[in-house]
Amino acid sequence: MKAILCLITSLSASASLVFADGIPVDHETGQVMVPHTILSLTDEQIDEIQTLDTFTLAPEQWRQMRAKMPQCPKRFHNVIPVTWRDCLCCVGHDGPYVIALSRDRIAVLHENESGLSVESIRYELFFDVQTTLRMNERGEFFSCGKLVPFQTLLNAFASPPDKAKRNNEGKLVVARTSSYGEEYFVFLSLSVALPVGAKPTDAVYESRLKQLASAAEKIGIEHSLFYQEGDDSDE
Repeated sequence: MKAILCLITSLSASASLVFADGIPVDHETGQVMVPHTILSLTDEQIDEIQTLDTFTLAPEQWRQMRAKMPQCPKRFHNVIPVTWRDCLCCVGHDGPYVIALSRDRIAVLHENESGLSVESIRYELFFDVQTTLRMNERGEFFSCGKLVPFQTLLNAFASPPDKAKRNNEGKLVVARTSSYGEEYFVFLSLSVALPVGAKPTDAVYESRLKQLASAAEKIGIEHSLFYQEGDDSDE
């Protein structure tokens, strides 16, 4: 499925950083802050990007990328310009993707790197004050319709989001302003929807839910009993 781009205001603590699917990029230097490979483009590749918004690797480039990403495709869709500097770019995609650093230079991201996945998932998890995950009947977690490996999920909860701070009770809160101009605070919370009829004490769910609850508690995120009837339609 073709990626859908959604531009929203940056929540980064550093004004110099923008994000592409949670991937930090310094928009002043063009430096991509996660594992990647920079490739120089041929005239044909430049024309392909400008006319089709796709990018096809030349044979030598493909060999180079496959050495780092065994499943690297020959063709990428939806090239993201780093010049979109004052926004976040949420990108739904089926595989690795590329960022245009200039007219003739491309950064191909190493999507199989765990750090990339963690940063992407952290952005999705902590974008709003309420984080809702789903589990399927096999005990796998989904966020925004995307399967999240369990260890990646735990790594994402290893530290609190930059936008939140702890209150006197050690809970994470985010400041909000009312229509009257008064500041108030909202707790960050986490819930997990299980398949219809499932219970958090079922063997397939219990161990993982307890681990996730512990990780959330350590950084000050409130959580429910992890029971919210739903379905596994995100699978």
